[in-house]
Amino acid sequence: MQKSFIVIIVIAVATIGGLYSLPKVVVDNEKKTLQQPAKENAAATANRDKNVKSDAPTVTENHTESLNVEQQKVISNLKEIYTKSAGKSKITSADALITQFVKYTRYDSAAYYANEVAKVEPSESNLMKAGGLYYEAFTYALESEKTARMGELARSIYQKVIDKNPNNLLAKTNMAMTYTATQTPMQGITMLRDVIAKEPDYEPALFSLGILSIRSNQFGKAVDRFKQILRNNPSNLKAALNLGYCLAELDRKEEAQKILEQVLEKSKDPQEKSAANEILSKLK
Repeated sequence: MQKSFIVIIVIAVATIGGLYSLPKVVVDNEKKTLQQPAKENAAATANRDKNVKSDAPTVTENHTESLNVEQQKVISNLKEIYTKSAGKSKITSADALITQFVKYTRYDSAAYYANEVAKVEPSESNLMKAGGLYYEAFTYALESEKTARMGELARSIYQKVIDKNPNNLLAKTNMAMTYTATQTPMQGITMLRDVIAKEPDYEPALFSLGILSIRSNQFGKAVDRFKQILRNNPSNLKAALNLGYCLAELDRKEEAQKILEQVLEKSKDPQEKSAANEILSKLK
């Protein structure tokens, strides 16, 4: 798989994960396939388990030094306001920091402050916001140690959500996906099956299962996932993009070209357009 395609797929997963969750039909060979990333993360997972308690996630926010001068100034000012605030104003100032860190794509720093808010007001919505940001950080992490750490933090928060509301499919779905990067990927697959049993057409689940099929090179299964999404929601261009990619991998060039040209016509996302153009160029 070309690097650019992997990037757009990762972006799509993160976006979908932040909006909803994940169900449909499970890949036949997930266990065999998903053991590969688990091995890569084994050392990080082992180290993490020695130091992290799943019911008490802790993390420090230390991304200021990786920002440019102007961004550092903005964050520094917001942190000063946050430090001096109390009560509801502290939550407001934390939200301002979260918004800015998301703008700078520092999702783990944004998650840190979202988790601080959730500690003060542990509502389901606040916990979901913190869990979702840790999930974003997990999705975008490039190093296996950070992937393991962010996944652990996301799971610990999502567990609190599920304790409050066992029917929160998004929490279960995202939590399940973090398990696919651990030594126990089938734990995640089992959770996905539970979600599917409750809501077979759950769009985020279908999307994520399509991604799992792509990871295992089961492009035919992935096609089924993305087609089902598009039957229910024809405007999901990320599903269309990934469908086009899978069709190209299966050498179904005419079908792939038709789908990808629709993406180019309808999408306003430059990354989607770039990926669609690159796949199309490989078809010629």
